[in-house]
Amino acid sequence: MQRAESEERLPPAGPGVMSGAPGFEPVPRLRFGLCAAILLVSATIFYFLSLRLISQAHYLRAKNLTQEENYGPAVNLLEKAHVYGPKDAEILIQLGVVYSRIGDGKSAPRETFRFMEKAKQAYLEAALLNPLEVEIAYGLAKTEWRLKHLYQNLYPEDASNPYHPGPYFENTLRLRPNGIFYNYAFARYLYKNGTNDKFLEIIRTLAGIYPSAYNDLKRESFWSPSVKEAVKEGLLKAIEEKSSLRNAHRVLSSLLSDDEEWAEAIGHYRESLLYSRHNNTPEDYIHLGRLYLKNGQTEEAQKSFFDALDRSSAKEKDLEALYSIYKKEGHLDELYRFYQTVNRRYILSSRIQILLARSLMDMQQFDQARQILIDLNRQKPTAEAYYWLARVAEIEKDWDRMELAIQKATVLDPQNSGYWRMFIGLLKRLRRFETAEWAINQANKNSKSPSWALINERAQIRWAQKNYSGALDDWRQAIGLAPQVASLYAQAAEASIKLGAGIQALGYYEKAIALEPKNKGYAKRYLELKSKLTAES
Repeated sequence: MQRAESEERLPPAGPGVMSGAPGFEPVPRLRFGLCAAILLVSATIFYFLSLRLISQAHYLRAKNLTQEENYGPAVNLLEKAHVYGPKDAEILIQLGVVYSRIGDGKSAPRETFRFMEKAKQAYLEAALLNPLEVEIAYGLAKTEWRLKHLYQNLYPEDASNPYHPGPYFENTLRLRPNGIFYNYAFARYLYKNGTNDKFLEIIRTLAGIYPSAYNDLKRESFWSPSVKEAVKEGLLKAIEEKSSLRNAHRVLSSLLSDDEEWAEAIGHYRESLLYSRHNNTPEDYIHLGRLYLKNGQTEEAQKSFFDALDRSSAKEKDLEALYSIYKKEGHLDELYRFYQTVNRRYILSSRIQILLARSLMDMQQFDQARQILIDLNRQKPTAEAYYWLARVAEIEKDWDRMELAIQKATVLDPQNSGYWRMFIGLLKRLRRFETAEWAINQANKNSKSPSWALINERAQIRWAQKNYSGALDDWRQAIGLAPQVASLYAQAAEASIKLGAGIQALGYYEKAIALEPKNKGYAKRYLELKSKLTAES
């Protein structure tokens, strides 16, 4: 019974299957064919993948060598890569690049020409594989231009030059009509080859698609009134077509400013501020204000400057810029009036007010500068404000006011050696030597370390009072602080002569000459002294 059930479960014998052989299952012939096909396809795919991998390995190594300017090995690898990947346009592009660089490195024109021909051939093969790649088109254009130039030099008698870069440049622009770099290169080529109408057309196109090109174009050797007019036409066309409106108006304003057409420049700059208003900065309104000043519109300038300050997060820095603009443009009365309004609208530090006073001093507006400094000291006295008051008094030769102001500066900031030097210099001018000596002592007392320059000042004061011994002591002290200063030794020598110590004086002059061997005065004085001492002995 069990055997019968087991037999019922056996599958029926199908066609091509041998029955009657227990435990044996035959394989169909179809499977053998399918496996063979799969193996063949796999081997084919693996073969081509292997070629691709080998080709890419050579290509990548060659690119690295090219970056290292190791062009010989790079060419060998690229040629191998091309054998394994003959349909790869990137390999041919790189070959064109490397051949061009090798050619540029050759000193012999014929050698350069030969490699440029190879570069062209590589680009032509690449163009057959990928005719829409702009890098290939431009590579052909610049290589052809180089070949044309080389051919002219090698065969000057042949007027029928076989190389024509123009169509290649045009093809480059057909593929990338708005390519700034490619338009620029074509413009240079056209200018060099005298095709003026086409050249100006490219300039118009370039200005229209990239208004900021004006800033580069005006520095080119081909810049001329006709080129400027072409740029202007391109900018106006961009505005008409509502392209890059903010930048086009701004650049057109710059072009008009260069021609001192201030009213039109103002109009276009104001128009530029209407677009992308969120990008407007304080510097934009400062520039507009400067244009107004150039055009004599002082009220509008001030309004624009306040627009800038209201938006500014660094008002004092911008105020410094504004003071410089007023000063440069020579609007002195407007500067002081502007400052008075600023002072009412904003809280300013003493530094910015002193800066204005200094600007007014530079413009010889001493009354206005003095008033600002006096008002500042009424609010809160500062050493710097008193120092500049002293400078105003010095210019006006008002020694009493100068002395009062600089003395207050030294009281408020006793550690500032500059204030002390000014005070000492004034006292020397007034021949108040004892007070000057006291001031020097006070300056050194308040200094972190003794100043050889101040000690030298005291020595000179003592010399003026014919206190030669005291002067010599001071110069010796100064030498100890500044042994590299030759003049200290020379002055010590002169003091020694006054005291009858000629041998000692010779020693000082020898040290001065050693420090300044080209000083003819020291050498002459030394020889005179030596001759005198020899005669006396």
